[in-house]
Amino acid sequence: MMKIRHWRARQLVASGLFAACIFATGAIPVDASPFDFPAITNPASTQHLVGKVIWLDLQTTNLKRAKEFYGALFGWDFRDYHAVGMDYAVAMNGGRPVAGFLQRVNREGEEQRSAWLPFIAVRDVDATLRNALLHHAQVRSDPENLPLRGRQALLTDPEGAVFAIEASSSGDPSDALPTPGNWFRTTLFARDPGDSGVFYQQLFGYHLVGLPTGAGFERVRLSSGGHPRISVNALPTDVPALQTQWVNFVLVVNAADATAQALKLGGSVLVKAQRDVQGVATVILADPTGAPFGIIELPTTQSATGSP
Repeated sequence: MMKIRHWRARQLVASGLFAACIFATGAIPVDASPFDFPAITNPASTQHLVGKVIWLDLQTTNLKRAKEFYGALFGWDFRDYHAVGMDYAVAMNGGRPVAGFLQRVNREGEEQRSAWLPFIAVRDVDATLRNALLHHAQVRSDPENLPLRGRQALLTDPEGAVFAIEASSSGDPSDALPTPGNWFRTTLFARDPGDSGVFYQQLFGYHLVGLPTGAGFERVRLSSGGHPRISVNALPTDVPALQTQWVNFVLVVNAADATAQALKLGGSVLVKAQRDVQGVATVILADPTGAPFGIIELPTTQSATGSP
C-alpha cells in the first residue's frame, strides 16, 4: 500500500475535503498558497452522519491523464488548484463537486500506484482513533485541526486498507439520491470480510448484515441511520490488480456502454460485468494510471439509495 506521512501528506489529504463546499459560495481561489479549507457544509448543519463516506480523493501518479480519463468517461469537468508542493483538482458533475484529484509524489523505493481514498464521517476523531488502535489499526497521519473544516486523521485498518476519518465542524452533507456521474456505493475488498466488517462496526457503530458461505462471510453489508454505508467483499484470488483496498462505484445509465468507453480511453476491466437477482449491474475497472473503481447500473424500477 502507499505510504503517506508527515506534514505534506496531511496537507494533501485535507485538500480533498476542501472541495466539498467551496462551490456553495462560488469562491474559487486559484494559485492560493497557502489557503484555508472552507467548511464541508455551507450553510452549516447540525447533523453528523457517522459512518457516511463524505468525500473521495484520487491520489494519482498522473494527474493530467486521470483528469482526461474521468472527464471523458463521466462528463466531469475540473477546477485546478496549485499551492506549495501540491497540484490538486476538483472534479465537478453538473456543477457540484464529486471528488478531489491530487498528484502523488512517491519517495524512493515506494510502489508507484494510484488509488482512491475515502473520508468517513465521525463525531470525535481522537476517540475514534483510540478505538481503532485498540483494534489493531495504524496511524498514517496524526489528527489535525483545519480552520473552518474540523479535525481529521489518516489510518490503515488491520488488513492494510487506507482510509481517513473526519469530524466536520459544520456538519455532514445530507443523504441524497444520486444521479448518473455521482458516487453510489463504496466497497472494501478484504481477505476476511467478517473480521473487517466487525472492525468497522466497532469504529462507526454500523448495523452489520453478513452473507455466510461455507468458508465464512463472503460479503458483509454495513449501514447506519437507515442508509447503506459500505460493504465488505471477499478479495478475489484471480484478480492480481485488486489488493486489500477500497473500490468506489459511480452510477451510470448503461454499464456496457460505460465499460466500452472506459476501454477506448485506456482503462481496463478488472472484474467483468455482474448482474444480481435484483438486476443491479456492476463492473470493476482500472483507470489508465491503475486506480481501481467501479461503475453501477440500476434497473429502471429501482430507487437509488446509496452512499455518499
